[in-house]
Amino acid sequence: MAILSKVLLNKITIGVLGLAGTFEGYNLFKPPEDSLGFMRRKVAEQVCSKAVGDLPAKPGVRNVAVAAIQGDETGFVTAQLRDRIGASGKYEVIEQSFFQKLLREFGREEAPVLTLADAVALGRKLGVDAVIFGTIPEYALKEQGATVRLELRMAERESGNAIFAKSYMENLGGGLASPSHWRARMADSSKGRRIFVWVCFALLLPLITAPLIRRIAAEESNAFNLAMLVAYTLVDILIAFALTGFWIPTLWTAGILLLALAASAYYNYRIATVIEELAH
Repeated sequence: MAILSKVLLNKITIGVLGLAGTFEGYNLFKPPEDSLGFMRRKVAEQVCSKAVGDLPAKPGVRNVAVAAIQGDETGFVTAQLRDRIGASGKYEVIEQSFFQKLLREFGREEAPVLTLADAVALGRKLGVDAVIFGTIPEYALKEQGATVRLELRMAERESGNAIFAKSYMENLGGGLASPSHWRARMADSSKGRRIFVWVCFALLLPLITAPLIRRIAAEESNAFNLAMLVAYTLVDILIAFALTGFWIPTLWTAGILLLALAASAYYNYRIATVIEELAH
């Protein structure tokens, strides 16, 4: 630890860590170039995730086609549904290129399916067990946030009935500084970058505030020293929590935060001890 402390207290090391942390921090925290587009994508991902999670795994239905969703001007929601349904393992999804090829052979472009009868007819033409279709009645995008409403249905070819029908609405609002937007930004960022930024911050905080540590240590008060260590550690953990988006979605995240707490407390104690020793 003594060797490591000497390395960390070196001005060159502090400068390199500072530059690296600043560069990565800027890339992490800078506003997205297309902030409205970011919110639009994230709210669409949220609604698609919920919808796919609700789809029933019906016996006898193995493969499905996902028709273009009406109101999905960019095709992003339709693509998200296809990808997420395939990844869920509930059904085999016809690949988009093959789907479009079949539609061209039948003399129709990939147009939204609007009725149950049309969905059943399409399923029989394609030879799939079911067709997933729907509409987006609302996809509002404002400076304050984004809202999407999705009405999704699933038609079974054999019975000709709708075996699933549900409406969804998701909001991502409050602007760039809102908790929901910040959480989405962090979830969309690199975990490695977030960890690196935190490590740089935690290492540098006591180093660049060494004069303050020396001043408090000079008081020779155990209470002051303890308060200082608790304060430094709390700041580190607050930054770590901010980098999770101010939420703990998994046990893995909780474990990382606990590890950060232990590492921060130990490091702050050791580096403060070294700074105090060098002052004497």
